[in-house]
This record gives sequence, structure tokens and C-alpha cells, in this order.
Amino acid sequence: MSTHAGFACLFTFTSDNRGVVIALQGKLDPEAVQELHPQVQEVYQAGVRRFVFDLSELSYLSSMGVRLLLGLRNQVKQDGQVVLCHPSAEIMSLVDMMKLNDIFPIYPTRAEAVAAISR
Repeated sequence: MSTHAGFACLFTFTSDNRGVVIALQGKLDPEAVQELHPQVQEVYQAGVRRFVFDLSELSYLSSMGVRLLLGLRNQVKQDGQVVLCHPSAEIMSLVDMMKLNDIFPIYPTRAEAVAAISR
């Protein structure tokens, strides 16, 4: 769990431990990215290659947050995937504007996203 004021994250591993759901809450600003990035890399170093980012409680996504997602996608491109789920209308507007929906699969629910990475 994160400790940055205005930001929280919770990691939940899938039942087979091959994937992880990262629920983001609040603002993914540069300070939050500095906190989140090493945690994500630790999970990656442990062998996890399938990531779901639950954006349902995210109110702000900075360019540094986008870079974190894109960097992770490039890291796992050969043998994994990064998907997004349940973005708020504000975040979805940003995703559309930046054409991130061309890069990341986006699912309406966490269950659908987890099912997609579990195939």
C-alpha cells in the first residue's frame, strides 16, 4: 500500500500468481510515480509479466504516470501484457486524447481484465 498523500495503490495477485491487479486511487502525479515505479519493478523482477491497472478510483494521470505504463508495456511486450480497466470518464477522456486505447486494451470491469490476462 502506498503512503503518498493523495495517492494509494493496492497490489492483488491473481490466483495463479502469474498476474497482478494494481488498483490506483487518487492522483498518479510525479511524486506518486516515484513511489509506485520501484514497487512495480519489484513485482516484475519476481517474474510477473501480466499487469492489470484498475483506474476506477484514479482522479488524475500525469505524463509521468503515462510513461510508467508505457515503459512497463515495453518491458513485458515479448512475454506479457499490460491492460487497463474501469477508467473514470475524466481518465478515459485523457486516454482517448493521447490515443492510449490504441496501445493498451481497456476493459470495463476488473473481472474482464483479469480474465483477459489469464488466457
